[in-house]
Amino acid sequence: MKRLIMLPGVSCLLSLLYVLCCPPALAYLPPAGVGFELIEFQSGPRVVQGGMFSPDPKIFGKPTTGVILVHGVESHWYSGPPMFLAAYLAEQGYAALGYNGVHAGESFRTSEFETAVAEVGDAVAFMKARGFSKIFLVGHSLGTPIVEYYQGDKPDPVVAAIGVYGPHINIPAVTRDSLLGPELYSKFLAECRDLMANGRGDEIKLLPYRESRVIITSARTFVSYRDIDTSKAAVAKMVRQIKIPMLIVYDPADNIQGKGALIKRETIAGEIKDNAVASPKADILVIPSIPGNSPLAAHGLVKNEKLATQKTVDWLKSVDLSPAPRIP
Repeated sequence: MKRLIMLPGVSCLLSLLYVLCCPPALAYLPPAGVGFELIEFQSGPRVVQGGMFSPDPKIFGKPTTGVILVHGVESHWYSGPPMFLAAYLAEQGYAALGYNGVHAGESFRTSEFETAVAEVGDAVAFMKARGFSKIFLVGHSLGTPIVEYYQGDKPDPVVAAIGVYGPHINIPAVTRDSLLGPELYSKFLAECRDLMANGRGDEIKLLPYRESRVIITSARTFVSYRDIDTSKAAVAKMVRQIKIPMLIVYDPADNIQGKGALIKRETIAGEIKDNAVASPKADILVIPSIPGNSPLAAHGLVKNEKLATQKTVDWLKSVDLSPAPRIP
């Protein structure tokens, strides 16, 4: 089941989303001339909603390369890197789809990693039905292990390249070693496993990963994404099975530290590259840090949006994923 809603008042709609839903530094509007549609596609029992960005038809012909963007934890398609990459890549001749995965907003609290991965396959099917012959699959933050797992497991041949921005390769290890520290992690995991064993997996818990900051999660969700022994969000094996070109993007100021040790994003990027043994091309793109940006802003590539987009376009051209032709 696929449905399309055409909206003539794009600027008004996205302006409303900008004001009501997103922190100003992490929300973006599409450039003039970029087309936009609200879309829906079916994924299991769930109707997934998102937005489709297309090049200005007065400037470009029909694009054959589509981009799919998967957001991070409790985020949405209309904020941060998924939004600015979708809008700015469309400005340069690509069609781009962002969608609210099961891990968006409050729904993350009762979601499971496997469901998020399945949604990627349904997003790919949606883009194929639209006629795109090549797809660049992108994940940001928590979206990166989701797309890495999909691409290393049962990918569709139409996916021609993969990009990971602010990337991860092992969510359980980051949770244990950095967000919580080993002692608190062991205690929290034991509590969640006990709740699962007693049929109370949907019980909500507060994950205190920084001072005065918590992640709200059910026991089932914590185990699905963060159990060091069973979670599929540790994706090194899947990265080793990726057989298409891979772009790894990060800002050096985007480092992770909660109650445990500091983990540098540089280290994670290097680990991904080292594991990409089957990829014909695995490139690391370092986006220079903006002085004064916090680690969170660096994670969102704030004030580096245009640079990150242009470097992405340059890389896409290098792997034969060109934008739509310009109209003479």
